[in-house]
Amino acid sequence: MLLSELLGCRVLAPDGGSLGVVVDVRFRRGPARRSHEGELELIALIVSPHSRQSFYGYERGRVNTPAVINAIVTRLHRASRIIPWECVEAVDRGEVRLGVEAPDIPLDARRPIGEGQA
Repeated sequence: MLLSELLGCRVLAPDGGSLGVVVDVRFRRGPARRSHEGELELIALIVSPHSRQSFYGYERGRVNTPAVINAIVTRLHRASRIIPWECVEAVDRGEVRLGVEAPDIPLDARRPIGEGQA
């Protein structure tokens, strides 16, 4: 599977309701072997219910952003969340279907998991 096949896909909850679209993904690097870097493993999707645009890295807490850009990105991606790859049942024809209800993991690490988002 290619990353381009996931970006922009609608994400559907197990009941068929729309959760938004895939705007980014998260990978984990496996252990290095000799002189080769570890392989990348897809671990999560970032889903936005309000925008199809990328975060361009501004969702990362250590990035210093101009206040105006931060306000725009925050507004466009309000209520965006992380969906673990383990929750995905199938990817087909521009849709990602979840097999189980995904936990409510906010992008902002300062917010507790499961806390409602606006």
